[in-house]
Amino acid sequence: MNRPENVTVILNPAASGGGGARLQPTVEGELARRKIPFTLLRTEAPGHAETLAREAARGGAELILVVGGDGTLHEVANGILDRDTDPPPIAVVPVGTGNDFHRMIARSRNIGVALDGLLDGTVRAFDVGRVRFDGASSFFVNLLGVGVDVEVLRKRDDFHRLRGLPQYLAALVSALLTFRPTSFRVSLQGGGDEGGEGEEVIEDRTILMAVTVGPSVGGGFLLSPEASPYDGLLDLFFVKTLGMFKLARYIPKVIRGTHQGVPELLQRRIVSATLRRSDGEPFFFEMDGERMPDPVKSLELEIRPGILPVVVPRRVQ
Repeated sequence: MNRPENVTVILNPAASGGGGARLQPTVEGELARRKIPFTLLRTEAPGHAETLAREAARGGAELILVVGGDGTLHEVANGILDRDTDPPPIAVVPVGTGNDFHRMIARSRNIGVALDGLLDGTVRAFDVGRVRFDGASSFFVNLLGVGVDVEVLRKRDDFHRLRGLPQYLAALVSALLTFRPTSFRVSLQGGGDEGGEGEEVIEDRTILMAVTVGPSVGGGFLLSPEASPYDGLLDLFFVKTLGMFKLARYIPKVIRGTHQGVPELLQRRIVSATLRRSDGEPFFFEMDGERMPDPVKSLELEIRPGILPVVVPRRVQ
């Protein structure tokens, strides 16, 4: 790609316990060293990144560099995709707790690799998910979760000294001690391959139900190791009710992505789905690591293929 001349940096100073704020001087210095013109904007509250991204896109930003985690990326994507014109590409300096979206871009979290991508990277079209609920809609860049995953978000603050996968594991164990599974009905349209094609209904009690664009959640849980942001499909991961002994046995398999064939762990490749509780009661859900504040009666999901332009560095190691 050509050297950008109009980069907007959206930095979340609160990301990763203040890691975004600590990284700001380094990002500014490295951009200046590469002679990349930029305007830096700091988020001030939840939802602010979406507003900043929307305004930057309307103002003609050539590229948006996101310094933050999956939640910040979620907001930026919603800010630039909710428009009639083509969105500007986004690049990522990962500073969040899980950084599962960035794992789809590069294995390395090195700042130099990310910023070199602004000069020699390739813009690729990523899939995203879209969900409709209670008259509203939102895009998610990697994850929509229901069940214990929502409770894990409540518990993560209790383990703020940890980061990434260790923090998620600690919060998961804590959440499972009090979590009570609920029966859900999922009506889905399959996308072929191993997940099958056509319509299917799954109805059962579930500990966790996750719909992803990419392979991992929680800082490295490989729920759907074959998932890709380029395949035009979402991946459904549905965990039936399990005892603690089986959970303890299966969790290492899920971390490694070697859980295929486990009968209690259902996996489907889908293009759309409708989720609701079997008893019709409202439920909470989360997107991209952020718990949604209000319960909903149902969720209608669909894949939106190739609509999010993302800078992928040439060096991805």
